[in-house]
Amino acid sequence: MPAPDNLQITISDADLKQVNDALDTLEAVLGPVLITLSGKEIQRLPKASDGTLPFIQQALQFSEQQPQFAPAYLDLPGLRQDLKSWEQLTAVLRRLQPLTTNLNSTTILLGSESYVTALAYYNAVQQAAKRAISGAVDIFQVLKARFEQATSRKKAPKASE
Repeated sequence: MPAPDNLQITISDADLKQVNDALDTLEAVLGPVLITLSGKEIQRLPKASDGTLPFIQQALQFSEQQPQFAPAYLDLPGLRQDLKSWEQLTAVLRRLQPLTTNLNSTTILLGSESYVTALAYYNAVQQAAKRAISGAVDIFQVLKARFEQATSRKKAPKASE
């Protein structure tokens, strides 16, 4: 009896092309303006959030209404542009986050189902190889390499030893 396969997803080539085209568009449009920060850089930065948005908006509004209080080094047009871009990209991020979360969950489950099914086949081949059934030993030798590599990594001496 076959193992249950709870997810049975089929994605057509046309749908996959459409997804990749959309990703190409995102990369082409956003790629030139996006940056990469290291974990330490992110950790050191003060964080803006929905809770700080009203403060930022009020500070900008007051700085434009009462510029005499703004230090000479303050870039008010830059602040306005940063705030606008932050709001725009935050809206994009909010649309993408549930999609990426669900994409991650789906790929984890698909991978798990695939791995469990492959393990069931491997175990059957292993039993057949133990019984010297024709062809099983060769298949078992190929498939067992995955587990030998994992075992050798675990047994490898550490540099400090």
